[in-house]
Amino acid sequence: MVSERSDEKVTKPKSAGASSANNRTVCYGESTFKGDLLDALKKPPQLVVLGGSRAQRFEPNYIRRLTGLSAFNFALQNSRPEGAYAISKYLFSRAPDVKLRCFYALEATTFGDRPMHPGLLYDERFSQWFPPDLVSRQKELNGPPKRVSFPSKRYSPRGLLLHNEYDEMLARGRKQEQTLRVYIADLLPRAAASGATQTRSRHYFEKLLKLYNDHGVTPAIVIMPYHPLVLEAFRKVGWQAKNDALLAYLRELQQTYDLHILDYTEIESFGGDPRFFYDGAHVMKGNARLILEQAVKDAPECF
Repeated sequence: MVSERSDEKVTKPKSAGASSANNRTVCYGESTFKGDLLDALKKPPQLVVLGGSRAQRFEPNYIRRLTGLSAFNFALQNSRPEGAYAISKYLFSRAPDVKLRCFYALEATTFGDRPMHPGLLYDERFSQWFPPDLVSRQKELNGPPKRVSFPSKRYSPRGLLLHNEYDEMLARGRKQEQTLRVYIADLLPRAAASGATQTRSRHYFEKLLKLYNDHGVTPAIVIMPYHPLVLEAFRKVGWQAKNDALLAYLRELQQTYDLHILDYTEIESFGGDPRFFYDGAHVMKGNARLILEQAVKDAPECF
């Protein structure tokens, strides 16, 4: 299975029990696996994609086609600003002379304090950027590192998610209508719930902005879209208040930091297509490309 260019060949994570360098991948999960991919590149990237699982379909090759910049997709499932900060610190430490651009895809739930990923705590490439007492406390919350495997996932050498369980569901013939019904039923209570504590996540997000600004970079901060039917259902239960609070927070930060906010919550904002969603929130390649195209037009200084 090979995508449109040769450097997007498939890379498969090691399964639980398999060997890898220092046994890191099986212990620490996706962050360590992508860190290994990054370290294997011949040259450091000039742009990094950050965010959660909804950002994993942004293609480094398409970014290069649009901007001329080499890119790496370091989006991680359930990522928080702590992870984005540590990843960025590591990237700058590896290549201090590279003007690294930042494309950060987020949502209201990005800012919610929760136990940190084991990869940020046990992989020294990332843990070194946190205070030792924070790492110790978080290790206590997490417990000892566990073997991790994600056998359905396939990646390119530049971190792009090429295949996962969403693709397998499509191959089995599951229709979008069914997927959206399930998604709304599962996520509506969370959409209606009040927001989580955001103290630590906001602290590291602001450190992230300062880091890029100190390197002369304006980060592109992208608020990710929802399928129109999901957005309508969420707004009926009060979800919009959380999105409004996110926008207000980001706009307030513009008084201190240089960032470009790209609100693509509604697909009309980037010419999106409702057919190009795996579920209510995770975009397919078609919408990912449209978002990138619009971002380059709306925020050229970020690229």
